[in-house]
Amino acid sequence: MKKFLLSIALMVSATMCWAVSQEVECTPGNLANLVTNYNVTSLTITGQMDARDFKFISDNLDALTSIDLSGVSIVPYSNTSNPLFNNEVSYAENCIPPMAFFGKKVSQVTLPAGTRAIGKAAFAGCKQLVSIDLPEGIDSIASFAFSSSAVGRITIPTTLKSLGMGAFAHCQALLSANVMPSTPMALPKDAFLDCMFLNVLSLGPNVIAIGDGALSGTPQLKTITFTGQNNIASIGRAAFVGSGITNFNFAQSSGLSEIKDWAFAQSKQVSATIPASVNNLGKGAFYYASELTSFIPNQNCDTIADMLLAGTAITNDNAAGTKTRYIGNYAFYNTPITELTLPATLEYMGTQAMAGTTELQELTSKARQVPELGEDVWLGVNQASIPLKVPRPSYDAYTAAAQWQDFLVTATGSIEGDVNQDGTVTSADITALYNYLLNNDMTFYETSDVNGDGAVNSADITLVYNIIMGSKNISGRNKSVRNDNDKMNADGFTIEAGSTHTMDVELINTAGFSAMQLDLTMPQGLSITSVTTTSRASEMAMGYNEIEPGKWRILISSATAMQGNEGTLFNITVQADDYFSGNNAINIDNIIAVEPNELVHFINDLTVEVGTTTGVKDINVDSFANGPVDVYNMNGQLLRHNVERSEATQGLPQGIYIVGGKKVIVR
Repeated sequence: MKKFLLSIALMVSATMCWAVSQEVECTPGNLANLVTNYNVTSLTITGQMDARDFKFISDNLDALTSIDLSGVSIVPYSNTSNPLFNNEVSYAENCIPPMAFFGKKVSQVTLPAGTRAIGKAAFAGCKQLVSIDLPEGIDSIASFAFSSSAVGRITIPTTLKSLGMGAFAHCQALLSANVMPSTPMALPKDAFLDCMFLNVLSLGPNVIAIGDGALSGTPQLKTITFTGQNNIASIGRAAFVGSGITNFNFAQSSGLSEIKDWAFAQSKQVSATIPASVNNLGKGAFYYASELTSFIPNQNCDTIADMLLAGTAITNDNAAGTKTRYIGNYAFYNTPITELTLPATLEYMGTQAMAGTTELQELTSKARQVPELGEDVWLGVNQASIPLKVPRPSYDAYTAAAQWQDFLVTATGSIEGDVNQDGTVTSADITALYNYLLNNDMTFYETSDVNGDGAVNSADITLVYNIIMGSKNISGRNKSVRNDNDKMNADGFTIEAGSTHTMDVELINTAGFSAMQLDLTMPQGLSITSVTTTSRASEMAMGYNEIEPGKWRILISSATAMQGNEGTLFNITVQADDYFSGNNAINIDNIIAVEPNELVHFINDLTVEVGTTTGVKDINVDSFANGPVDVYNMNGQLLRHNVERSEATQGLPQGIYIVGGKKVIVR
């Protein structure tokens, strides 16, 4: 009985020792002299502290579970000869020093109201820290600040400007987080890595990127709530690997430009329609995202990257895109896709790109030139039982090509060049192409890409001419070229409201062209009234039309080539109305010229400066009093400084100038 009573007494005594509280008013660097019991469990500090006081807590107060710093001001400290934390020698005011509470048993922390920054790993490894309120005004949370702590929720103040790598990584108890920064910033690398129970995440409009691994290993996170506009521009490498994300809304990310390697690998994303703004879709971005049933690449997609969709559940027929040229290794590996259409632009499919697609029932290739293949593209697929539909003119080439010939190859589609689908190739098909290009007539959209390069332009017109004339290029689709010796030119001009002006458009070409097209974007108040060809193109058919407000397209074509030389090709008459403000430009782009052998030339864009006389008539400079003046052009560039007025415009080319603050016309 005595032993039992003694044990009870010792337990009570120990319990009394464990529950030790102390309140102190501190001066910088003096906390060590104020704390009387290193077994203190609850500590309230007022006054001022610096990094030395935090170092004392870190090194000595192992029993501390609660600390109240609400009445404290943190002052700066520096000592180059005595590093305190992490070999740092300088510590800013209002900042919790790095590693200040690293691995401590604290379960309750009240920060100073004036806290502006939390240092690197300041609360990392605090396994009992289940809750902490971050005061408004914090603008920086450093790397690993709360990593491997027990925080269950976190609301980051709107004053935040910087969040460090892995700030909340491995927080196994974290359920929710709000990140609403005041200035644009990325959710950093590994920000919430392996937060196994994170299921609510809200991001503000100033979160502009999701960093590498930021939400990797978050199986309970099914969606992200955006408070305000979704401004995510970049999704980093492995950002959502192993996450529970099911419906990241790519369509709402209008500024999204890149999705890096493995970004959604092994996630629960169920569909992905990639916006046109994305110019980089990385390797394995959806690798074994086993619930992904639909994938639509952006309209400008050139590449299906290696392993991009391997192990997914995609079933949609258009997963290969419409302009894709390269399908990478293992791109569709082990997918259950039953039908797939390969685009007309396709040039290459990588090793085992379609291996394991054992449910494939039908394959269509629109490519007229048989795409090259890597090794074992259809490994494990019973090709002999699967129809492969190919363009009629390419049937022989597919049946002779290794791996392709193993399918049940069938020729489909209309007669090559039969744009209007009337069963013959005639000038009516050329007219159909003109209507498509000039009037946006979509009636024959499916058959307008005659040469199968993924675009409809003057090259298709040339091919139809060649088919009609029996001189079709038999070498297959030519690569496009850009030759800087091919140039278009037009001189700038001035025009008054209500007036017209005829602009000569010149062409310098080294090769003979049988078809051309170009687009002119007109400034407000300026429109085209007529386009006429010169003797250089007198035998060429010509058409023009306003294809959208302010944008005009011109087409010229012929069965024979316009030989290479230089000079005016056609004349464009423009008219100005009262809305024309002058000092603007006509932009000429999408300049495409085609040789008779169907080789496409892209010619550099052209800008034609357009000014206005604003009713100013000829001014005789001799009528002004002589004296020093400055001379400017209409773009505001100083041409001459402090010259006599009588000599101000001598030798200048025709145009409008500002002489001594007045407009002067030189004719």
